[in-house]
Amino acid sequence: MKRLLAKAFVVAMTSTILVGNATVFAQDPAAEAPTIEERLAANPNDTGVLNEYMMGQLQRLIPRINTAPDEAQAVLDSMKTTLGDLEPTTDEAKKLLGRARDAIGFYEDQLELARVSLDELKEKLTENPDDAAVLSQFVQKTIQLVGPLTSSQPDQAEEMLAAADEFLEGLKDKVESEAGKQALIAKDRPFTQLRNAIERTKRLDAIVGSDAARLNIKDWVNGPPLTDEDLQGKVVLLDFWAVWCGPCIATFPHLRQWQEQYADKGLVIIGVTNYYNFVWDEDAQRATRATEKVTPEQEQEMLVKFAEHHELEHRFAITEDGSLAEFYGVSGIPHAVVIDRQGKVRLMRVGSGQQAANDLEQAIKAAIAESEEV
Repeated sequence: MKRLLAKAFVVAMTSTILVGNATVFAQDPAAEAPTIEERLAANPNDTGVLNEYMMGQLQRLIPRINTAPDEAQAVLDSMKTTLGDLEPTTDEAKKLLGRARDAIGFYEDQLELARVSLDELKEKLTENPDDAAVLSQFVQKTIQLVGPLTSSQPDQAEEMLAAADEFLEGLKDKVESEAGKQALIAKDRPFTQLRNAIERTKRLDAIVGSDAARLNIKDWVNGPPLTDEDLQGKVVLLDFWAVWCGPCIATFPHLRQWQEQYADKGLVIIGVTNYYNFVWDEDAQRATRATEKVTPEQEQEMLVKFAEHHELEHRFAITEDGSLAEFYGVSGIPHAVVIDRQGKVRLMRVGSGQQAANDLEQAIKAAIAESEEV
């Protein structure tokens, strides 16, 4: 149940990022800026601040669950304290806060699972194949270990998944309880999702080393148009994104950092998106879906204000059709592509996780270093 609630929370956070108000503080320039916890305590009804807080905490928490469980526990304890003191009065804030608290429960379960090894669970199941709780733990532990590898080490992920599947298949004839049989059946859907993710990564990896696709762009925003000729000799980061995509927005700190650090060394970041019939809400300081059809010019105006609001300096490219996304195998966003100065696809990563960001930055730095040597 907690797992389903956590998924619902992610969906809610993704959409609410676009409806939360940005709190503006009038303060002495010399005064220390309030922490996000202070901002949240000052206005528990501000869903935008709650989103910002949760995204930041989850970015700290998730990478530590398997590698530094004590540090992860400290993050969770801090989150429980901060959220436990909040008493919002609006229905929207109450709903989002409830999902945030449910998410904490989910990650507490994940942390507890991280402290148990797969071998320990195998040993327990060998002794008692009918233990449905341990069977479920084994499946969840496999997902916990294999999931992060599907986008970066698909061969290892495939090997680990196959081993887990083989072990569970070997238990089928030994499991007699109905609860145990249901626990075995429950693995089918998540294991299939992992296999699909592995295959998707392999398809993307097959594109690495090929020539980059030619630009097929309808309109440019937040900067002058670029041509394929303009990009010759540059290191290019294509970032497929959308204004309504919460995980895309979660990557903005990295994009701002890379723009600042590497733009003068030859990096060109292009945010590839589409028209989604959004306009800019001046009062709420956010992008919102329009109730009536808007013109391309109106949506471009929204994107300019969106970029200003999020302090994004790179260009946005609005595609003519889906050919560019099709070429790069985009099936989910954010989807990032690194292209080296020779015009070859260097790396692709999907998602907003810290590991994906680390991989992308390393690829960018390597491409820049090689470019400087040429």
